[in-house]
Amino acid sequence: MKKKFSVVIAILVVLIILLTPVRMNLKDGGSVSYKALAYEVTKIHQFTPEADDVKPYIDGVEIKILGMTVYRETY
Repeated sequence: MKKKFSVVIAILVVLIILLTPVRMNLKDGGSVSYKALAYEVTKIHQFTPEADDVKPYIDGVEIKILGMTVYRETY
């Protein structure tokens, strides 16, 4: 019984370490990145060179799991 309890506690500690994000502000116009060991979520808000009839910035979301991009959508 004690061994089973220890395994459950060890698994919970590992999950907490892998899934706890750290917020990082990027210096590209306002993007924010949340990074953990297992994943990364970036809320993109980048300034772009000004052009006629085009937004002066890019908005979107990017999700990476284990370093591979699984979702990216920008406007």
